[in-house]
Amino acid sequence: MTVNGSLYFIGIFVICLQITVVISICALSYQKLSQLFFGGFKDISSESDALLHSCFLTAISVAVFHPITSIISNLILSLNIDDKLHLRQIFYATLFFLEFAFLMTVVVAHKIRKCAFSTVARITILISILICANQLIQFYIRAILGFDFYMPMYKICVVLFNIATLVTIGIYPIVALVRIKKLKLGR
Repeated sequence: MTVNGSLYFIGIFVICLQITVVISICALSYQKLSQLFFGGFKDISSESDALLHSCFLTAISVAVFHPITSIISNLILSLNIDDKLHLRQIFYATLFFLEFAFLMTVVVAHKIRKCAFSTVARITILISILICANQLIQFYIRAILGFDFYMPMYKICVVLFNIATLVTIGIYPIVALVRIKKLKLGR
């Protein structure tokens, strides 16, 4: 298997795990599920509620945007455009704008809900800013200048940033499960 094939399967695996994190958050907070999807500031009555809402907003944004970005990037790569630089410009510009849209979605969702940003949301936003920077660097070097020397670093950064995002949003369900186990053992 080639490096590109390995990175593709790692990407698909990460997407599946990110969706699993959202499902885990929903399962762990099934009593408040309607509040998570449709609630607002009035449904956040404690720090733990704010943490839950913030982690949910962040995880659901990741679970929606990551597969959409993957699908759109594959569609762009399948376009029949002869000029490779033009195709690269479309590709990297689209990836940048999709990542920026994700970033804005997380921020705006928190503002609409009047929800404080959890550490999970803040780290995810920071990673998203790094992904945007990586996309802009690759856009300039590969799509404008036509050089490929940054490509290995770009691919490694994409995988590492996606794994970092997964780990970041996966922390909340793991900590919640540990807390539940401790409560059950304490009874």
